[in-house]
Amino acid sequence: MTKEKLLSIIIPNYNSGELLRECVTSITSNMNKDVEVLVIDDGSTDNSIDRIKEFSNTIRIIKQSNNGVSSARNRGLKEAVGKYVMFVDADDTLNQEWSDVVLQEIRKDKDLIIFNYTKGDSKVKIIDVCKLLEGKQLKKYKCKMLKLPTLNMTVWGKLFKRSIITTNKISFDRRLTLAEDGDFMLQFLLKVNSILLNNYVLYNYRNNNSSTMRTFDNNKVSNYLLAMKVSNTRLTSSSYLRKAFNFYILMHLNIMMVHEVFDIDNNIDYLASRRKLKQILQTDIISRALQKVKISDCKEKQTIPIILLKLKLYDIAGLAFRLRSKQNHKKI
Repeated sequence: MTKEKLLSIIIPNYNSGELLRECVTSITSNMNKDVEVLVIDDGSTDNSIDRIKEFSNTIRIIKQSNNGVSSARNRGLKEAVGKYVMFVDADDTLNQEWSDVVLQEIRKDKDLIIFNYTKGDSKVKIIDVCKLLEGKQLKKYKCKMLKLPTLNMTVWGKLFKRSIITTNKISFDRRLTLAEDGDFMLQFLLKVNSILLNNYVLYNYRNNNSSTMRTFDNNKVSNYLLAMKVSNTRLTSSSYLRKAFNFYILMHLNIMMVHEVFDIDNNIDYLASRRKLKQILQTDIISRALQKVKISDCKEKQTIPIILLKLKLYDIAGLAFRLRSKQNHKKI
């Protein structure tokens, strides 16, 4: 029987090239015997796995046929023996002193541990001070996470107590190709009784130009709508998270608009984009969320498009989405 570790780090890999080696190097350069690293190769056709052969005595490489990132992460969860689990994308890295900080926090035995991260060249400071959240504070923070999912509902930059995952049979839904992170996070948050916040910058998220989010494919609307419908089934109608979940839905509506409907790589004209917007607003899950959210609750800058849509200022909203798309493309 394999001895339990303190931490299992799961890295799904598909054709990550040299970036996978940089990822593994950043992890193993400061790692001890209490940590295991699982690289789940999801049917790569490049030589990314060959580039990490030098780490074969330090990490486990598990190969499977190409079934997508959710399948790869689920395989990692099945193979993991750590008390806690951390997900690291193959094109990202951890900071140099990560191990000492992480293992110290693990020994505090809380359900979920969240750290700060960098995105590209910028520090994303979601946590100001280290603190333990339980009771009413915990409920409030869960709602905050749902309201701003692009900041808070990714699985990377966090430590998950594995017993919660196994006991409650939590997994990544293989039907989802977008927002699968958020769906997993929602399942986990529903079972969490404590969250530990640490303001250490643990994770370096690198802007990958070929990532799904940065590639126009004309499928994002349908894939996000499916994800919203699936995640909606996780909550009871009386859940205290229901109000925040309406924001979760509408924040993903923003993403649909910026990365597909009004994306500057989308060849349809502006009037067609505007018609598509109004059509999406009539879908049940979007319509209900927009109706439930009050303008007075839209206090963060990220919620400005919701206000515009509530006021039926579709042209201004469309221009805002198009401007955001142009800004995103300049970052590529």
